[in-house]
Amino acid sequence: MKEYFLKNWKLFVSLIILSTLSLLMLSSLSMNKTDNLSTFYRQLIFLLISCGFLWLFSKIDYNFMKNHTSFSLLFYLIWLVALTLLLVMGKTTRGISGWFRLGFFSVQPVEFMKIALIVLLSKLLYEKKPEIWNFLNILKSGIIMGIPAVLALLQPDLGSVIIMFFIWIVLLVVCEMRTKHLILILLMISATGFLGFKYIMRDYQRNRLISFVNPNLDPTGLNYNQRQSMIAVGSGRFWGKGLGWGTQTQLQFLPESKTDFIFASISEELGFVGVSILLLAFLMMFSYFWDVISFAKNNFSRLIVVGFWVKIFVEMLINIGMNIGLLPVIGIALPFVSGGGSHLMVDFIMLGMILNINNR
Repeated sequence: MKEYFLKNWKLFVSLIILSTLSLLMLSSLSMNKTDNLSTFYRQLIFLLISCGFLWLFSKIDYNFMKNHTSFSLLFYLIWLVALTLLLVMGKTTRGISGWFRLGFFSVQPVEFMKIALIVLLSKLLYEKKPEIWNFLNILKSGIIMGIPAVLALLQPDLGSVIIMFFIWIVLLVVCEMRTKHLILILLMISATGFLGFKYIMRDYQRNRLISFVNPNLDPTGLNYNQRQSMIAVGSGRFWGKGLGWGTQTQLQFLPESKTDFIFASISEELGFVGVSILLLAFLMMFSYFWDVISFAKNNFSRLIVVGFWVKIFVEMLINIGMNIGLLPVIGIALPFVSGGGSHLMVDFIMLGMILNINNR
């Protein structure tokens, strides 16, 4: 047990820090008459379930996925069907039909699709790496990414679409795709983005991007959330105002303080010190990922870890960018910290698979 911990100490320490910060903030934000710590207790249950998933997937040999393409494809198809059913049966929250209601909690299929996408893309690119110069193989991987991305866009969940795209493009770069193919893909994505902005995006999504470019356009409407977030971040200063004493968060000026804007909540109540601890924990986790990537036995396991790293890193980057006004608000949770069950379980499953790869 001691040797096991020493081999994976970076992951365990970073995970303990992030989980503790999450529970501290959610308990602080839940101490009121309307919530009465229900969010805190719900997150604690999700955390315990997620730890169970981490243990389980750390024991399942990842070579099973490498040797059985049918399993990876079936897992992908299950969540593809789930994303399709969401369009007619999904629970709508904040304008997004992205959840199935199951008892006292909801399941967000797009989060589980990210695991399925990483595993299936890693399998395909592992087999086709010697022929990655062939644009047909790149096109196949693009279709695998594109179908769930379109379904996510129809919810509409722009944040998840961006995450899927980054996972796909980084895995292709790691497989040493040709530069001309990369340039062609980026040009196609740029053209698609322009057409999507003009014809596919909902009005409120389009207005969010416009208001981001012009922050003074609607300070009490479209830009209200981000303005309150930036005020909360700045008001925390070095030490913060203390747990339970944040004005923007406790007086509910800051919407979604437990989910999308939990970074701003940490900044206000724990200050620069709390934010530094948060970022150091993520840095320690990413250092662990790099260690696993460096010593991975084969390209399949290496691609799996790279895909998981991209998912967590891009989500962290976009969430913090939203909170400090550097990126538009597109509704992405802060990994391991924001309140919610689906993304927490998925992230712990990913870590369990990475533990399995490292220990084998």
